[in-house]
Amino acid sequence: MSGYHEVEFSVRDYELDKYGVVNNAIFANYCQHACCQLMEKIGINIDTIAQTGNAVALSELLLKYIAPLKIGDKLMVRVRVSDTSAARVYFKHFIVKIPNEEPGLEACATVVWLDKSYRPVRIPPDGRSKIVQFIRHVSYQKGLTHIFECL
Repeated sequence: MSGYHEVEFSVRDYELDKYGVVNNAIFANYCQHACCQLMEKIGINIDTIAQTGNAVALSELLLKYIAPLKIGDKLMVRVRVSDTSAARVYFKHFIVKIPNEEPGLEACATVVWLDKSYRPVRIPPDGRSKIVQFIRHVSYQKGLTHIFECL
């Protein structure tokens, strides 16, 4: 898939619920981990932001479960920036089993910039610049004309 950052995982035994499939909350962990890696790739370090007293936080996560994952399954989480606003960045995620690309989950996430009082603030200019440059680079590189949509 064009413009996606990819992270591979293997299902571990402690991620299973009593039915022998990955617990629904674990899917959120997979998405959050991939999102943090993409932010790093863009040049935004969440730990550095936290050291200033500010924060970047997940404010919304919509998960659409398609198929269960079981112990030993290998999966790929694909994530990309799908849109931005003054204070938020929107992400689109797909989880597929590998190597057969069987869909497991679709998700949309919203990340918000917060000040020291945990109130939403505009994305700082340097962060916005990195996000915009990344989107333009991916769009140009992949020949995409419009990469914004959600479920």
